[in-house]
Amino acid sequence: MYDVTFTRESGRRVAVVCYQARPEEIGAKAGEAFGRVAEHLARTGTPVTGPAVSCYTTGPEVFDVASGFVVGEGAQPGDGVEVDDLPSCEVATTTHVGPYDELGKAYDALRAGALAHGRRLVEDGIMWEEYWSPPGTPPEQTRTVVCWPVAPQED
Repeated sequence: MYDVTFTRESGRRVAVVCYQARPEEIGAKAGEAFGRVAEHLARTGTPVTGPAVSCYTTGPEVFDVASGFVVGEGAQPGDGVEVDDLPSCEVATTTHVGPYDELGKAYDALRAGALAHGRRLVEDGIMWEEYWSPPGTPPEQTRTVVCWPVAPQED
């Protein structure tokens, strides 16, 4: 069971590596990206201030993805790592506990939750996943928060 809530995203800063991938390729490419970003942050003395994240823009078969970590204001780009901000906006959010290959259930819950609350998800924008479980966590215990921007409510 998924609980869908609507919250305000503050626009946190992220250090990421960008790539394109088909759904079945994302896991391996995200792992490589997390490693590259972690090395860059260690080399530049930049602390990680939040979870690992992957940001997505959907395509018909291939996704544009940016994977990395939430960082502070002083983060600098380099070594193929870009620094960007998550959008400051209202998001529909839910938490998925379980294997990554079942994350589609969380997205289905967000669609249903938005519809039930008379809200519209922004289909042509960015959405993201926050990974709150350390590497090595058993798949059935892995916790991922999924955030999907919603359109402003009409009066």
